[in-house]
Amino acid sequence: MIDLDELDKVNDLVVEGEEFDIIPSNVDMFNLEPQLITAVRNKERLAMALDHLEGSYDYILIDCPPHLGYLTDNALLASKNILIPALAEGTSVRALEILLDQISTLENAYEIEIKKLAVVANRVNPNNQAKEMMEWFNKAFKDRVPIFEIRKRVALQRAWSAGVSIFAHNESCDMEGKFTEIADYLEGVDFNE
Repeated sequence: MIDLDELDKVNDLVVEGEEFDIIPSNVDMFNLEPQLITAVRNKERLAMALDHLEGSYDYILIDCPPHLGYLTDNALLASKNILIPALAEGTSVRALEILLDQISTLENAYEIEIKKLAVVANRVNPNNQAKEMMEWFNKAFKDRVPIFEIRKRVALQRAWSAGVSIFAHNESCDMEGKFTEIADYLEGVDFNE
């Protein structure tokens, strides 16, 4: 994403899979953010690279780092949509406020709308703190976007460690239906409106 003449090589990075294709993360991404600071069109590089992507994709999901910066800005500007993941913990309140402020800043600066699609509460434990956070999510987002609750499950952690989806993992999990529900919801979203 640094060399403008290399953006068309994004196709060389695609790893085809049974369930979906992926462009895997790389340790070199760690150094990308500081390099983007001085790059020309530093918040548009991902969109420019995706313009070169060959093949027919119904959806492109971009997994961002867990902090705000040039990589997250690139993802937001390239997609103009966000599925908001959040832990059901008290620290998420301030993090979400900062994220929503950053989205508003990008919308104003680039004169676009970044559509908030849904909130996915991750690793939800059956405790009072998680219950309070789910109540906060419902109060803050319920009238605007759906809220999906993914409970903490060892099978999800094992699937992640194995580098496969929960559907390809050899261990069943009661959260599979929730992921299907999220996918079904996203399939029904009109991304052109």
